[in-house]
Amino acid sequence: MRWLIIFAAVTAYAQQTSPATYDPDHKIRLQGAVTRIDWANPRAYVFVNVKEASGQVENWAVEIGNPLELEKSGWKASTLRIGDVIAIEGLPARGQSKRALASSVTRNGARLFAVANLAQTAAKGAEAPPRWPDGHVRLGPEPGKKGYWGAASTGALVQDSARGLAMSQDGLLKNLADADKVAPFLPWAKAVYEYRQRSLLKDDPILRCLPPGGPRQFQTANGFQFIEQPELDRILVLLGGGDRNWTVIYTDDRPAAQGDDLVRTYYGTSVGHWENKDTLVVESVGFNERFWMTAGGLPHTEALKLTERFSRPDFNTLKYEVTVDDPRTYTRPWSGGWTMKWVPDQDMQEYFCEENSEATFVR
Repeated sequence: MRWLIIFAAVTAYAQQTSPATYDPDHKIRLQGAVTRIDWANPRAYVFVNVKEASGQVENWAVEIGNPLELEKSGWKASTLRIGDVIAIEGLPARGQSKRALASSVTRNGARLFAVANLAQTAAKGAEAPPRWPDGHVRLGPEPGKKGYWGAASTGALVQDSARGLAMSQDGLLKNLADADKVAPFLPWAKAVYEYRQRSLLKDDPILRCLPPGGPRQFQTANGFQFIEQPELDRILVLLGGGDRNWTVIYTDDRPAAQGDDLVRTYYGTSVGHWENKDTLVVESVGFNERFWMTAGGLPHTEALKLTERFSRPDFNTLKYEVTVDDPRTYTRPWSGGWTMKWVPDQDMQEYFCEENSEATFVR
């Protein structure tokens, strides 16, 4: 059987999903027997036979999260078995498809999984950040230790004057009339942004497993890690989301690439330097236009230049500030940012984005 009720608050899901797929204004409850389990990144599914109010039995595809987050919560592919009767709470898909996004799964009265329990918790306290022998702050773990930077404090990028703007974790504005506050758009860019918002971000490239370019690489649910290699005059940024992507930041005082030297990529070409040994300043150019640089649909062109500042005010906090300069998209340069928390004593787990085929859900 199933029930459908209105609810006021929606849990922030760890896996990347599309507001165009699931309806955040409703909650659904399903109960039935498991018929199939698909355990694949970035979305694992459980298929359940549900008896409708009409008495007819329908097979529902229920998205339960990505396997990395599920395994951190203690749930494995073998936790459920074919034939188990389970109860599910979550969000229904828009339209008439028999799909749902689970927020919790219960079997025999015992809750197996709840999305709210999947978030990583950082170490407590405000210790001083570790430093290299030359005095500049370490952005990665100390020698012999583990750790990485977890999810960002916000899911979208807006200019500093718009911080606190009513917006979902997906970057959807509560009021589309606030679009002018998000960034100083040129007319065509505002039109594109508003279209993406109205269509509920259904064309977001990250939903097709394309890399999270630009600032978005620092907003992936599975975090990221700095690997500093001073002997090679470079810093590697390893991403926990996407397909094990990485960025190279060159610190050998080379000039930023320009003209014929530019190769248009998702992450651009980056050069960095230390400012007062406390802040890594990175300039990046050479971006392609195949990605959204943040959730919510902010557009950009190949003229995009990013100036990013990374600082570690205490052991557990990374502060990220970025200035966006794209004269073909915005009327002026503008800045925004967020913070990330340290996830101690752990390595990032292997993650591959292997999108399930939509054909799987045709019934």
